[in-house]
Amino acid sequence: MSACEELLQSVALGSAPPRPGTGCVGLPDGTELFVRPIEPGDVCRLRRMFDRLSPLSIYYRFFAPLRAPRAHMLERLAHVDHERREALVALVDDEIVGVARYEGGDDGPSAELAVTVEDAWQGRGLGAVLSRRLANLAVDRGFDGFTATVLGENRVALHLMRKISPLADVRFASGQYGVYVPLRIDTVERSRVR
Repeated sequence: MSACEELLQSVALGSAPPRPGTGCVGLPDGTELFVRPIEPGDVCRLRRMFDRLSPLSIYYRFFAPLRAPRAHMLERLAHVDHERREALVALVDDEIVGVARYEGGDDGPSAELAVTVEDAWQGRGLGAVLSRRLANLAVDRGFDGFTATVLGENRVALHLMRKISPLADVRFASGQYGVYVPLRIDTVERSRVR
């Protein structure tokens, strides 16, 4: 039994059933990570992950050169309702190495997507794995698409959007891409929880 499967088994033996989205995921290189919905107690893990991000990764995610996130920002990122706002975290040795989140608006059935992967884990497929798993949850909760704003030079994020769905609609204006990713069942690869 792998370390990830042991962790999943210990979660399953807890007092409450695991939340949807909890499980082990495999990356294309064979690495297994534990994924679960974010929890309020993850504030310190988020802070430590932020400290491991390069200035470019921070800029691509927040559109600003943040030195350190403020406490209220970390609190907001860690507290979600698991319906209109959701976030999945990938953990290695009890540290967050990736986060995919959506936030539903009041104006329709789409949700804004944001993905952050620690630099050491970039380029290994983690962003796509987390995004697909998050898309499955979003579909189950009635969302039909993800939206995202991507900086013009962030080609990796555009590639990720097309991995979620080959039908992604990408439009460029004012140095940024506006992206709409449809989440129809036939275009989203349904993740399997092991």
